[in-house]
Amino acid sequence: MAPNSPITPRQILDDLSQDVIGQDQALQDMSVAIFKHLIEHSSRNVLMIGNSGTGKTTIMRSVERFFSQTKGFEKYSTIIRINANLVADLATRGKQTNIVMDRLARRAANILGEKADLETMQAYVSHGIVCVDEVDKIRAVIGGEANVKGIVAQDSLLTLMENENVQVELPYFEAGKWQSLTTTINTEHVFFVAGGAFEELYDQVYQRVTKKSGSDKFWRLEPRADGSLDRRFIFDLARYMTQEDIFHYGMTPQFLSRFDSVVMLADLSAPDLARIFSDTEGAIWPAAVDYFKHSGITLSITEEAMYLIADLAAKKNRLGARALREVFGTIVKRLEFDPHATGLVREQQGQQQLEITREVVDAAQPQV
Repeated sequence: MAPNSPITPRQILDDLSQDVIGQDQALQDMSVAIFKHLIEHSSRNVLMIGNSGTGKTTIMRSVERFFSQTKGFEKYSTIIRINANLVADLATRGKQTNIVMDRLARRAANILGEKADLETMQAYVSHGIVCVDEVDKIRAVIGGEANVKGIVAQDSLLTLMENENVQVELPYFEAGKWQSLTTTINTEHVFFVAGGAFEELYDQVYQRVTKKSGSDKFWRLEPRADGSLDRRFIFDLARYMTQEDIFHYGMTPQFLSRFDSVVMLADLSAPDLARIFSDTEGAIWPAAVDYFKHSGITLSITEEAMYLIADLAAKKNRLGARALREVFGTIVKRLEFDPHATGLVREQQGQQQLEITREVVDAAQPQV
């Protein structure tokens, strides 16, 4: 057991919240799981479920940043990401998932460099974090038929998640050169985070819930980006989903039992999307401003237009933050090729200005 941690779940949450918008409950659950990883608690593995674009990748990047910037937890900081389909392909070809442990070993060697003595490497690898992307793609059942590829992949990952002794070729630095040794690593303290969109799960649970009760109760008032309210149809998967639903989706009971918590990511609200549009790292709006700057044009947007873009994106809730790119793309692509030909560029105080207004947003929307 590791010594008492000098950090709390609340402090971890405060750190992760710098990067992630609109996922307070998911971040709280993830903060507890990270804390358990740091104190080497036996219950920590996480299954993340959320629509595309709701922030699964952003959360994991935030976790990577947390470990890279927080001193004292170095041996827990070896993080890799692997696609579940790759695991499935290797497993069905008879190649065991040693690729997971091999990648942890390579990542630890990259982090440590010439400090990678054998004992330190063993500690870094045996306390690593494995992020499995698109885990929903390795279903055991598809269309009512057994999916052998998915079953083998789940069993293969399950083996690693059951405190197994695994033979790993471990690189290490000694006597001024890199060497390697095949040694046994136990996976008891490896932290697994698996995530996926589970797209059909939404419809599956919705049909089960509404079969008896109908759908009228799912209309509610939701905030627009400007703070006003809009009546929208919202089905909150987290409120109604059960473990049984995930079994029916195609995750085997044995596989699912190795996850100590299921973290549900919420659909992003219009106010969340308005912040993501302009205020986050890699946001769409600053990139657009930079593009037009190269043509000597200052791009601006009215608050009303920005809120409208966020509201339109919020209605495409299955796309999450990616809906912002779709909505804004229909607007900006009409301006990027020859902005002067649009008639929207104005000369003001010796500078060329292009303002995106509500009228510009409306004009770009598909005519139904």
